Amino acid sequence: MMPFLVSNFTMFIIAILLILLAVSTTNRHHRHHSVHGFTSYSNLSPPPSSRRTVPLTTNYHHTSCSLFSQRCQRQPLVLCTDARSSGSSRSSSRILASSSSSTSESSSTASTTSSGTASTTTTSTNGDTSDNNNNNNNKPLTENQIIDKSMEYLASCIRRHLDSIKKQPLTASAVLSGIQVNAKDDSLAPNEENRHHHDVNADDGGEGSIDNKSTMMIPYNLAKGRFVDLVTSLRGEQILENLFLPPTNTIINGNNNLDYDGSTTITTTTTTTTTTTTQSSVPDDVRIVQYAIVALQSLLIYGMQIGVVGSDESQAKLVRHLFRPGDDISTSGSATASNEKGGVDDVIMEKYPSLWDAECIRLLKYRRNVSPGKLILKELKWKRTARGAFDLLVDMGVWTKHEDVALLRSGFPVRFTERELQVAMEAAAEANYCDGDHNKNDPDAVLGLRQDLRHFKVYTIDGPTTLDIDDGISVEVLSDGGDGDDDDRRLRYWIHIADVDRWAPRGSELLRVAERRGTSLYLPTTTLCMFPEIMSSGIMSLESWQDKCALSLGVELNADGTIIPSSIVVTPSNIHVHYRLTYDQVDEMLDEGVGYTEEWQIGAMLAAATARRAHRVSRGSTEGMVPFPIPKGMVTATYDEKTDDYDISLKIEATHNSGSNVTTMAGTTNPGGAAIGGNAHHDLYVSSSQLIVTEMMILAGEAIGKWQIMQMEQEEPRTNDTCIQIPNRLQLPFRRQTAPDLKSREIEARHLGFLLEMNQLYPHAWYARRFFNKVTVSEEAGPHYGMGLDCYVQWSSPIRRLTDLQVHSALKRYLRRKRVNELLQAGLHLPSEISSIDLGYDISGIGQSPSSLNAIDPIDFTSGLGMIFAGRPVQSSSSNYWLFEYIRRLIDRSHEEVMFESIVLGCVNKDRFQYAIFVYELGLEHRYLSETGKLDEGQKLWLKVTSVNPRMELLTFSLASRSGGIHAQPSAAAAA
Repeated sequence: MMPFLVSNFTMFIIAILLILLAVSTTNRHHRHHSVHGFTSYSNLSPPPSSRRTVPLTTNYHHTSCSLFSQRCQRQPLVLCTDARSSGSSRSSSRILASSSSSTSESSSTASTTSSGTASTTTTSTNGDTSDNNNNNNNKPLTENQIIDKSMEYLASCIRRHLDSIKKQPLTASAVLSGIQVNAKDDSLAPNEENRHHHDVNADDGGEGSIDNKSTMMIPYNLAKGRFVDLVTSLRGEQILENLFLPPTNTIINGNNNLDYDGSTTITTTTTTTTTTTTQSSVPDDVRIVQYAIVALQSLLIYGMQIGVVGSDESQAKLVRHLFRPGDDISTSGSATASNEKGGVDDVIMEKYPSLWDAECIRLLKYRRNVSPGKLILKELKWKRTARGAFDLLVDMGVWTKHEDVALLRSGFPVRFTERELQVAMEAAAEANYCDGDHNKNDPDAVLGLRQDLRHFKVYTIDGPTTLDIDDGISVEVLSDGGDGDDDDRRLRYWIHIADVDRWAPRGSELLRVAERRGTSLYLPTTTLCMFPEIMSSGIMSLESWQDKCALSLGVELNADGTIIPSSIVVTPSNIHVHYRLTYDQVDEMLDEGVGYTEEWQIGAMLAAATARRAHRVSRGSTEGMVPFPIPKGMVTATYDEKTDDYDISLKIEATHNSGSNVTTMAGTTNPGGAAIGGNAHHDLYVSSSQLIVTEMMILAGEAIGKWQIMQMEQEEPRTNDTCIQIPNRLQLPFRRQTAPDLKSREIEARHLGFLLEMNQLYPHAWYARRFFNKVTVSEEAGPHYGMGLDCYVQWSSPIRRLTDLQVHSALKRYLRRKRVNELLQAGLHLPSEISSIDLGYDISGIGQSPSSLNAIDPIDFTSGLGMIFAGRPVQSSSSNYWLFEYIRRLIDRSHEEVMFESIVLGCVNKDRFQYAIFVYELGLEHRYLSETGKLDEGQKLWLKVTSVNPRMELLTFSLASRSGGIHAQPSAAAAA
């Protein structure tokens, strides 16, 4: 009996398996008839092994409002089928077909043609007909179903793109440049013309034309602009957008009639019919695309987490500047969340239904939401780690292997939007309209504040590649010395700072462009400017041999370098830059004596700068307390099209050297100078030009602070029966730092002095850092110990720092209000060209009562600080990556162990024998775990590189087997 039962049971199981196999075969047979992004409701015959087009006629009678289902009345629809084994195209079609048949039925208007009533059947290629009305009666999809289908849909798009790359590989140059590699490859971004005008070469009404052409572009149009600041190259952004394009041999038209904002309107127009379908809620298939886009964004966020170390709390601090009032969402979708499906609908679709377009990227970065990204990796059967996400995006050509993920993580804008560029173009056009007369539409010129200083010989001194030139300097002779003695001449030193407020005034859209960034970001591979290049390197920049607007400060000095407060002059100005010089050129002019004869002004500024440095050192400035600071390696990576990679150069720089700035190239030995750090092999030469620039900018910061104090000590404007004046207070952000407390730390202070006496200069510089207090910003003036000054205001770089620009705005508003009050006191009328925002007060109440003069548009000096603080770790991480890549290439090219000479700076952890070291050739401070136990400060070590991983920012050293080797070869510094 038992064998009989087992036999029957076995046959029953076999029968069930055969039935399931038959059903599966039937399903696969039908899946061949759906196309990427579009669904046919016909019973199409199986496609051949190669791609082909299948004509189909459909209509709009009682159909779903699905955006991906084509309902073109009596028009042939060209479908693309693909019988590749991957099934990616079939998969995406199946997903959207399922969602289309599940959307709720909406009302539609059936139109008739000249031949009669519209047909209600769908005709397949084999002549069969079928009624499609039953497709409209299913229930809407649940949230989990939509999420699952969106993952399948996105996975199919990615697979299709990866397949196309195998046929036509992408090069790094193609990704970086954004230039289209192959216009026929549907995985590549269309050029700008095709992006907005996707026309086809087909006759109207002929086979292959489509009435509802715009519908086919809806997924792509939903994806456009959704990946800004998630990719460093425009090319990568286009690749992501074009994942949602239909295949290129599908006949389409890019004139999109749908701008989705919560309601859906599809308009299909032919010569005889017009059909409109409207639905108030979001259709399921639209939500599938939206979820797919969010998942793709999350995948990018996940890939950015590669190399991230530290606790979740510490990482959250790095993105806290992305927080906005009202962001009350939880952190359940962060990188540490365990719920994979959490964060897709919770964050974007329900709590922020209207923000999924504009704010989705910021919210995902703020929450570090990687849950949707993990889902798509799971669907792709890809490794679900940050490294897996990173590798996938590199394989897709979206990112390069050198992608700056730290920059992308930070939320710092990667590029300017089209609107921002347009605003800059409009501002530049206005400047060009002035045709050299910069006083047009200038409130400072209207009030008679802008002085003509074009007769001064103005010098700008910057690096050879600098384009955004903020400052220029000049010398004015107030009186000659008696008996022709030049030493007795009375001189006024002028510092001219670019008047950025002239072109980006308060309330302007261009100012908002700068506020969105807060600062310019200088990275090894590029510079991300605060203003678009046409302004930062053009209109605003103090270019040579051109008249420029500036905010100028003139000041006289005593013989000891101190400021004569009563001599300070602050004024908007017009200047003419005569010389655009580099640091090396100025040093050469001084060495050859030209800077003391024909260009005597340079020599005079060097004398003033030297006196200023000595004055500050005598007051305890950093230069005096730390005479030899530790140099720092400055790495630059330049893309080379020939090698399709980056060339890396390394430069070692220090802030000062015994009162003068220094610089040197890695791997070179410069003549002259005292031994630094106790090693003559690493001498650095003194740069007089950098001393001039540094001290003149510090002079400007101290002088403007002293000038503000004097202005506020003056009598306040008075109100009498005949005149009501505008309140005029000048508030500036003073940078303050208290003196180090050496008395309560006597033992440490003695050790600091001992290191200096023993000529252990770099260990002394490292040890001294613990004594310096934090710099604070206050509207109350106070001493800055690190500068050796009574007061200091930073305002010399308005093109690249928002806080400096805001100081300019505050200064100019104060000067304008002062002039307006003088006019009112004299009984004169206020010029009609002056507006309330020019003064910061509502001037409509002038002449009525003091209470009617209300302040408007207050200047917030803390604005933009979040981005400034976020930019610092980005610069550090990016520099570390390229420095470690520089080391990795040295190892790859060397047949011997790569060694570097280093010096022990101090102990970090006694229990672990962990020490801070400085590697001379790299300008690198690093941590080293001693293999021999205790080490002494100033001890020299020869270390070899044990391992290096640029992406993870990991570098380890161990004791070298011998000294000498690759580090001593000059060619090593030119590694690329």
